[in-house]
Order: sequence, then C-alpha cells, then structure tokens
Amino acid sequence: MKSKFILVGLACLSFGTSVKAQDLIKQIPEDAEMIAAFNVKDIVQKANANKLNELLQKAGFFEKSGISASNDIKNLGVDLSQTAYFYTRKTDSISFTEFIFSLNNKGQFEKLLHEAGEPQAFANGYTSIGLKAGSMLVYNDRIARFISATTNTTFLDNDSIASRYGIKKVDYVARPADDEDAWADTNVAAVDSVAVVWDADEKPLAVPVAPPVAIAVEPDTIVASTEVYPPVVDIAGVDAVEMHDPSYYDSLYTAYEDQNRKNDSIRNSLRDKWLLNEAARLLSGSYKPLSIADQEKVLKNLGLIRLYVPHVEDLYRGLLPYTTSLPYYYMGIKLDKFKTGYQDGLLDLVQEGNVLKLKGSVGLDKALAEMTKRMYARKPNSKFSKYLTDKTLGFFNVNINSEAYLREMPAYMAKYYSGLLGPQQDVVEWGLMALEIALDEKAIAQVMPGDHLVVVNGLRKFKKDYIDYTYDDDYNATEVKKTKEETLPVFIWMFTSKDQRLIKKGLDMAVSKQVGQVYDGIYSFSKQKAKDFPMYVLLKEDLVMVSNDSSSLNDIRQNKMNAPGNKDFVKLMKQNKMSAAIDLQKLPTMLKEMGVAPDKQWEGTLAQLNQYGSTAITSKGVVGNRAEVEMSTRLPQTSDGAISYLLDQILAELNKK
Repeated sequence: MKSKFILVGLACLSFGTSVKAQDLIKQIPEDAEMIAAFNVKDIVQKANANKLNELLQKAGFFEKSGISASNDIKNLGVDLSQTAYFYTRKTDSISFTEFIFSLNNKGQFEKLLHEAGEPQAFANGYTSIGLKAGSMLVYNDRIARFISATTNTTFLDNDSIASRYGIKKVDYVARPADDEDAWADTNVAAVDSVAVVWDADEKPLAVPVAPPVAIAVEPDTIVASTEVYPPVVDIAGVDAVEMHDPSYYDSLYTAYEDQNRKNDSIRNSLRDKWLLNEAARLLSGSYKPLSIADQEKVLKNLGLIRLYVPHVEDLYRGLLPYTTSLPYYYMGIKLDKFKTGYQDGLLDLVQEGNVLKLKGSVGLDKALAEMTKRMYARKPNSKFSKYLTDKTLGFFNVNINSEAYLREMPAYMAKYYSGLLGPQQDVVEWGLMALEIALDEKAIAQVMPGDHLVVVNGLRKFKKDYIDYTYDDDYNATEVKKTKEETLPVFIWMFTSKDQRLIKKGLDMAVSKQVGQVYDGIYSFSKQKAKDFPMYVLLKEDLVMVSNDSSSLNDIRQNKMNAPGNKDFVKLMKQNKMSAAIDLQKLPTMLKEMGVAPDKQWEGTLAQLNQYGSTAITSKGVVGNRAEVEMSTRLPQTSDGAISYLLDQILAELNKK
C-alpha cells in the first residue's frame, strides 16, 4: 500500500514540475522570432555544482553581489530545477529581447539587486527595477523577467514616420531645418496612439499600448518636456561676407549637433515608452502564447541548450538589405518575393559522456525535401575506406548525385529565386531552361558522379625553390635560385570517374605541350615561378587521384598501402552523406615536425590535445523532411563528463592569474 502512495506522490511531483515548466514557456509570445531554452537542472548537474560555485567565487560574483563567499548558487533565489528561456521579438519599429527564469526565494534574489536601484511596484503583482537605458527587470514571487528594447533605425529613417515623431534630418553643410514647431526649443516624449482593445474581464494596466507599425498608424501626441535646447541657427538672409566668418560655421555645426541631440532624445523616449508598453502587455497576458506545436519543439528531448527558430525563411529575409532601398528598387529585385523552402530550425548543445555535440537541423518544404534527397542519393565509394588509415590526420568526404544535382538545380533556382527579379523573372526562367537543355547530366555524371574524398596522411619534407638576391659593391641586385626544405602535410584528393577519357586526354595534352610529364602512369606538373609545389595525378581503376606527393601515389599504384585502417573515420564516412574529421591527438606532433612553436599561453593547451579524440562535422542529408548536420568533439575521459572538464580548464586558467 505504501508503495502505491509513493508512486502517486512521485507522479504528482513529476506532473507539478511539468506544469511549472510548461507554464513558464507559455510566457513566450506566439510571434517570437528566435527562442533559446536552457536546461538549468542538467547544466548544473553536468557542470558539477561545486565547480560552478568555485568559478563564481573566482570571478568575484558573490562578493560583487553582496553575498557571502561561503554561499553558493543554491542561495541566489533562482530555481535551478526549471528550464529558463530567452527569446527575441520584433516589429518594424522596435526589437525586444527577454530572458525568463524561475525563482524559489524572492528575498534572496532581491539581495543580488541592491546596487541596481530601489525596487518599485509595477503591475499585476510584479516589482520592477530599472537597469541600463533600454532595459528593465520585473519579477514576482516565482518568475523574473529581464526585458530590453532597441529601436529599428530603418523604421525611423522613413521621412514621413520620422516627421510624425518630430525627428528632423539635418546635414552639417545643408541649411538647418526651419524652426517653426514645438520641437525647436524643447525635447519631447512621444506617446504612441495605437489603442489596445481589452476584454471585459481584463484589468487594463497603465497605458498598455503596443508599438506602432509602419501602416495604419495615427500621428502621435507630442508632449513637451522641461529640457530646453539652444535655438537652431537660421541662415536665411545671411550675408555672403558673414558666411566667410569662421564663427558662422561654428554656429552651423552647433545647430547640427543640437538637432542630432534632439533626434536622439526622441528616439530614446520612444524606445523607453515602447519598452514599458511591452512589459505591461506581457505581464497582463493580453497576447497569444507560443503554439502547442512550437512549445513541443522547444522542449522535446531537450539537451543542455536549444535554439529554436520557428520561421527560418522570415529570419533569413530579415537579414537581407532593407526591402525598400533604392538600388534594389531600380534593379527590379523584390525581396518580399524571396523564398528559401526552409521552415523551422533547431540547434542543440548536447553532452554524451565526454563527447560534446552541436546538432542542427532545418525543416524543408515537401518539394525541397524531395529534391534534396534526390541530389544526395549517393553513397561513398567503398574503395575510399582503405585510404583512411592510422596515419590519417584528417579527412573530408562529400557525396552528391551529380546527375540529379544538374537536373534539379535549374528547377530549384527557378522555383525559389526567380521571383526576386520581378519583370526579369521570365528571362531568368528561360535562361535556366536553356542551361538545363544544354547540360548532358548523364554524361557529366559518368565523368564525375559526385563522391569526393580528401585525406591528409602525415607529413613529408619537400624541397622548395625560391628566389633570393645578391648585391655587388654598387648595390646592383642579381637573382639567385635557391632550394630549401619545408615539412608540409601530405594530401590526396580522389573522386570516382567511370568515364576517364576526357580527363586522360587533357592530361596527355598537357604532356604533349610540355606543361607536365608522365612516369609509370603518374602525371607530374612542374612548379611555376619557383614558388609552387609540384602536383601529381594518378588514374587507378575508377578513381582519379590528385596529390602533392608522388611517393604516396606510387605506393597506391603498386598496392603498397598496408597501414591499419582508422575504424572511427571509416564509420563516419560510411554512415554520412558528408563528413569531415581531424584527429586532435596527432596535431601536437604534426605542428612540432612542421616547426610551429606555440606561444607560452597555448603550450599547455596544445600539450593536452594528446588526451583528446577527434573533432568531426557530419551530415546524414535529409531525414524525413529535415536537413541535419552535427559537430562533435571528444574531450579527455573524466568521471564527470565534457562540461565538467571544460570548467576544470577555465578554473586552471583563472588560478594562473
């Protein structure tokens, strides 16, 4: 019977925790542009709370916050068992960011804020503390919210909008603006007039209005402040003689500075007003929260940290130049027609023992997902495996279906990019169709199907020619050709080619024109201008190999590659459409042989690489409707894992100071 009560209790506790976590994510608005979730419980656990305390003590956090050094992060009043969130939201006029986290002791938390200012009652049971300009902190018994705002300059660059708020554009060399309105002598605080409709059962906060948008916005009410600015100098009627007086230009510059100060004051007033309105809107709950589907994508299988972008295409378009800029207008480019085929995006930081992983994926629309699958429907050549040996420092492998790529790319460009060019769209589509007809993708795919492997296998000493100069008694220079040895990595680039006729004919043509030479089936291309290293080409079975080392190609030609295989690298290559990796353990020896001496600051770090594994970037291509990529680093094996090891390194550096 007792066991049943225990199980029920655990279920309630689990449910309560889940409700609290979901309740916090519901504070995020539906139109958030980018969301980050921090699994605080996991981070603290994997980082080791004692090490975090030590790090905060070393950094002087407890001392600066007025907390006893004997205290730890558990006494900050922050609930370390709950997920914290950060998100961004923007309109055409202003961008907001907010960081939300749970509290378990409001009194302890307020001790951290004693230097920030005096807490004041805000609204809906929240207390506020003003921080630096454009930001504020609001909190109650269980939640703290840090909100900041930044005005979008492009919004106020619009002349009609700038004029609405009293912002005047002036140039130092231009005639100052007329001084006929209320802005000439006074600063203003602009009040946005966009109304907010409240439901009958809601209690409106003090002036809870939303930031304006570029359309359907009524002129704002202008409220004069008490600060008085020097009058703007009017040069109407100024004599030509007076304009040659240096003091005239001083007054002109003063007027220019005064107007800019006035403009900045207006912008800051707008920002602060809109920030208060946003805080009031958030705390009242008068907005649609993040959808259930988006909430699930943020929380499902959450690792340490997750970055979620609900609409990648909107974010991408927002990073492009301002859509109404004149150059793009006259070129006929319509950025509002820009499409990518991308949907939502995810980026996860995950710890798996001593391996730290960064996993990314982006959703693709149905057409793009199917197209991408066809373009990457190729496996690596199985013959590549024997060239990944225990001597391999690193490699890069990519596998595309050249035939599908050449066939699909014109259709992809027409579908997603031709709409940018407006009137020229039909011309672009015609050109892409002509390209599609001109390309014989089947023939090209026989020459180069699309699987490539680049391998770096150890080091080799190379003789390199270079030009030096000698001087006679009259300082006349004479060129002297000299030779020196350099130790460089040996690389081999190889790709599959079922039809090597075109490549072989080109190589033979180079030999006939004495650009290169061939010996035992290996083509050699000489150094140019005594500064380059020779390059070598070998055609073997269905592979074309290019290298900077003839000895390596000669060993391959004679089947003398007997080194044991690198199982980890072979596994990475076989299981992914794209893979690249470097064995960090081999890096210190390689740099030493190359004569690269690190600074004292990096000596210890470089020496520790002997304990590391490999760092890899891989992609399985498209899985379902998502394009996936992953970056991983194998850190030295410790009992506490990767994050704890990184903290050890940071603490070691702090102890040196």
